[in-house]
Amino acid sequence: MTQIFFIGGTGHIGGAVLQKLVENHPDASVIVLVRDDRKAQRLVFKYPQVKPLIGDLQSFDLIEAASLEADIVINTAPDITHDKAIESAINGSKCYYIHTSGASIIWDEPEGSREARTWDDVADIQELTTMELNKTHSVTDKLVRKAAAYVNVAIISPGFVGGMSPSIEHPTPITTPGIVLTARAFKTGFLIAQGENEHAWIHVEDLANMYLLLVEKALASDQSCWGEEAYYFGAAENITFSDAMHSLAPVLLKHGVIDSTKMQSVDAMVAAKASMYGDSYTEEVVPPAADSWAMHIAILFGINMRLRATGMTKLGWKPQKGPIVGTFDEVLSSFLRAEREATDKDKA
Repeated sequence: MTQIFFIGGTGHIGGAVLQKLVENHPDASVIVLVRDDRKAQRLVFKYPQVKPLIGDLQSFDLIEAASLEADIVINTAPDITHDKAIESAINGSKCYYIHTSGASIIWDEPEGSREARTWDDVADIQELTTMELNKTHSVTDKLVRKAAAYVNVAIISPGFVGGMSPSIEHPTPITTPGIVLTARAFKTGFLIAQGENEHAWIHVEDLANMYLLLVEKALASDQSCWGEEAYYFGAAENITFSDAMHSLAPVLLKHGVIDSTKMQSVDAMVAAKASMYGDSYTEEVVPPAADSWAMHIAILFGINMRLRATGMTKLGWKPQKGPIVGTFDEVLSSFLRAEREATDKDKA
């Protein structure tokens, strides 16, 4: 029986991958690292065949031991600052390790400008695998590539991930709160400059199919898609931030998040303050720290992240979902409902 050890299986991406695994490989033994008993119970309630393993990204010995017992290790947990957990997973891996990185490795400055290159994960592989270590994800990507000497490794590097996930913990994309808080602060739509910058988007289910494809390759002992240059962008379409916001603004208005679909042009720092303070935002509030999540999200609004997923396309993958703008209403409805439920719970 194939044994799969899954790190990050309750996250937005991980939840979608886990669903695909359970549907397509019901006979596989799937062990999922979860932080506590509450999550374990919820996981088993939805997936009785899955075995929870209580631990976190600091449980290095546990991760290494579980990886050693597995045929395939899938890691969709956050990679930044978790070098030791990744090393533990790789050190335990004896067959296949599928790693999740991120396309922020190729960000430009958050200026809302159209002037930027499109990155291709095949044509530009030499640059992508030799990025300076000060680039986001470079340190952990290097750890994975180094392990290619003794483990079959592959890196999936998503752009913006959208759509609803079957995750038990994070059904909506992680960028949703920042976008909602920022729009709520301005009470309108917003752009960095004119919003001409383009983002690569992929529906979380289309992204999950990339992981499933690699699992299928591993089960077939196909050696063609692993190694130091096995780096795959997760991208289905490139959309300007302006086009995305003009599609999102009517949805935000419909749900009472904003008062007008008018677009405000701001810079990244102003957007960061709005993202941090939400309803409490004023022009005089103190800016967030440079390494804060609010600043990170605001930078996303203005950068270019143009990607081509040539590697996965060559392996036979193709997106099945429609344009990501079609998911905005469902995502926002779910997010706002959860937000209200959390507020009601706090008041009770």
